[in-house]
Amino acid sequence: MKIKTLKTEKPYESRNDKSLGIQTFGDGNDYPQKVDHIVRKSATGMSCLNNYRKFIQGRGFVDKVFFGEIVNRKGQTADYILSQISSDLAKFGGFCLHTNYNANYRITEVQYIPFEHVRFEEMDDEGRFDKVAIHWDWCREFTQLRKWRKTDIDFIHLYNPNPAVIQQQVDSAGGWAHYNGQVYYFSNEGDKTYPLPIFESTLTDMSTEEGITNISYRNARKSFLSAGMLIDRRNTDQTAEQENATEKSLLEFQGDAEAGKIMYVEVNSDDEIPQFVPFAVNNFDKDFEATRKAVRESIGISFNQPPILRSEDVGGNFGADLMNNAYDYYNSVTEVERISIERVFADIFRHWHRTTTGNYSIAPLQYQQTQRL
Repeated sequence: MKIKTLKTEKPYESRNDKSLGIQTFGDGNDYPQKVDHIVRKSATGMSCLNNYRKFIQGRGFVDKVFFGEIVNRKGQTADYILSQISSDLAKFGGFCLHTNYNANYRITEVQYIPFEHVRFEEMDDEGRFDKVAIHWDWCREFTQLRKWRKTDIDFIHLYNPNPAVIQQQVDSAGGWAHYNGQVYYFSNEGDKTYPLPIFESTLTDMSTEEGITNISYRNARKSFLSAGMLIDRRNTDQTAEQENATEKSLLEFQGDAEAGKIMYVEVNSDDEIPQFVPFAVNNFDKDFEATRKAVRESIGISFNQPPILRSEDVGGNFGADLMNNAYDYYNSVTEVERISIERVFADIFRHWHRTTTGNYSIAPLQYQQTQRL
């Protein structure tokens, strides 16, 4: 008997795009941008994501000297870089850092690169590549009126601090003055692989939550006042000015621009008595309550996050002990992410042009109870 292992398909397609010299990230090369768009529209998604990010970043680096170490020409500190990559790791499952070297092959600068700006260069015939491609507008959201080409993309070597490799890259670039450094690409899916956010399985739930919110919004705007049909006798003696005045009065009566739409019908029959016929109003909020609760729970589960951290389903149980337990639990859940970041900083800063203490530990968050006056 043969047993086959079924491979789960990834939620995005990746292929060589020879026109741009990249490996696409999604069918439209826009997977990170889609993730960002979906999660921003979901209240529960954003709440969970913000908590996840804060627990990854913790209280910053334990070593307060390294915490304030200036790491680039912009004057940004190591702790600032930590805050930026914690956000990307939480949202996308990966992050990128740009490193510059001096002639002694020591790193002199570390810059944060927004993760959504980065793609892998196209693979060769043997499936190999050693560069990333950087552009700030892959989806052409801001450059629709101007076509950009492959020459607008920055191609930079992947991180490899080996002095021989660096020198070879410098020579290929035409000297140190033309050398543009390297990029450290971290992915939770492994080396040279596009990452997935931990909440990928609930992106549909986040879209569902957005849809329910939109329905509630339209219901509130359009159904707060009764809509209906106003039947009236046609007044043949009425002037155009008087007709306009009648319409204006009806519009003012409706109130909100989207509420209580009125259909005004004039009839010629003298037998008709002026009357208002209300339309049935559907309040969908109750109909979707079960779905709304289900998607919230599903999103929270994908983050492995206790409901108390986002103030849900706790009733009157909001004591300090429960919060401390929730913090301890979620610190343990996010420990892997903090350790991954610590290892990246250790890998980079052991090649730093100045001596550091070598302590890149991140302090976990602690619950601080607000004192009542």
